[in-house]
Amino acid sequence: MEGRIKDTNIVVFDTETTGLAVDSYVVEIGAVKLRDGRVIDTFTKLIRPPIPIPSDVVRVHGIDNEKVKNAPVFAEVVDKFLEFIDGAVLVAHNAPFDMKILTSNILRTGRRLPDNPVLDTCKALKNLFPNMPSYSLRYLARHFGSPYGGFHRALSDAEHTAYVFLHTMNKCGVDSESPVEELMKLFGPPLFFHQYRHIFKLQEPSDLKGHIIRAIERGYCLDLYLRCADPEVGVLKRRVAPLNLFTSRGRWYLRAMCIAENRERVFRLDSITKIKVVELCVS
Repeated sequence: MEGRIKDTNIVVFDTETTGLAVDSYVVEIGAVKLRDGRVIDTFTKLIRPPIPIPSDVVRVHGIDNEKVKNAPVFAEVVDKFLEFIDGAVLVAHNAPFDMKILTSNILRTGRRLPDNPVLDTCKALKNLFPNMPSYSLRYLARHFGSPYGGFHRALSDAEHTAYVFLHTMNKCGVDSESPVEELMKLFGPPLFFHQYRHIFKLQEPSDLKGHIIRAIERGYCLDLYLRCADPEVGVLKRRVAPLNLFTSRGRWYLRAMCIAENRERVFRLDSITKIKVVELCVS
């Protein structure tokens, strides 16, 4: 990239997820936009995953199923995030983790991966300061005197990372008047999302639950064909906007907005005989 750092947007981002695997779902995304060494904008969104958030993960970031119950799905958030980072140099702490998660989540929506260069503060600081006792974000933020509070939430971690990033720049003699090339040398080489495309293979769903999850991922509606207790009625059809799946007492349920009734309903998965994906919802 050409030009000076002061004329370049730098977006520091972080995600909170349903787990550590590359196919985990994003439950929160946060980002800080820097220009000329100052924060000029922020981005933060809670995101409703199609599956329940495991309790052991909730203990880490504190985001439970109730907090995301009415949040948008990733497909409703991703375009706003991609617009926020458009044309920017991206920065993250332990960037490969967030990049792999975002790669799988973006590909599920059918969208193209962004082509922004991504700098990893964790790897860079290990090279620049090889004798530090820890390279965790918590340690680095406290060691360098970050004024921000809280950890393990997307925006707060992005703010801490931005502070560590700017502190490292100043400590190494790179300022806003320096060319962007110096930034790449200091924190690079940059990573790119397409490097992680191969680790996530988008497979066609093989069962009912998989098809429902795919519909939630892409923001599609579903026609549900429901087994009715009254044999004279047979099968009922309901068009719904699926919200999320959850379990209770060993059974799987679908929470969805019923289009015709304009209200939220819950359906037992074992009462659904078949489904039909509807890309455009109409009542």
